[in-house]
Amino acid sequence: MTPTEYRDEVSRLAKTDHAKALELVGRISDPWFRAQAYAHLARYAESSPLPFARKAAKCAAQCKDDYQRSAVRAWEIVALAERDYETQARRSLEEAVEIAKSVDPISSRAESLILLVQAAFAISSSDGEMVAEVLEVACVTEHWREKRARRDAKRMLTGEMPPRPFFW
Repeated sequence: MTPTEYRDEVSRLAKTDHAKALELVGRISDPWFRAQAYAHLARYAESSPLPFARKAAKCAAQCKDDYQRSAVRAWEIVALAERDYETQARRSLEEAVEIAKSVDPISSRAESLILLVQAAFAISSSDGEMVAEVLEVACVTEHWREKRARRDAKRMLTGEMPPRPFFW
């Protein structure tokens, strides 16, 4: 199976067979997909999600560039927020935003930050607003990806557009 297929299988099993999902996550070779899989385990764990969220963060740190190291944290952040671990979610958000500010090229920075805006809304609308402000300051060119990210962030802030779902 590919890393994507393993991630998808872990996401499916995390809801009903946590032990089997945990067994499969070790087979995921790509840190991006492994981080997402651990976030699914955190989201659906019967006990504390923190050990799985920490593993998701460690996998994110192993990703190949700052875009991946920051953007994939969105799943971990949402998992923590949905489990009512707002303090930990906010801490992870702050770490990810700091990394995202230095993503190069700037169009990829916009992509990372818009994922983090959406994740931040899982914590609170004020957290979403805070990351949207970072996006506005950090992404100022007219590249179409930046323009789209700024537009979508504004639409989320006004309630015209909901943040994306991270768990399926």
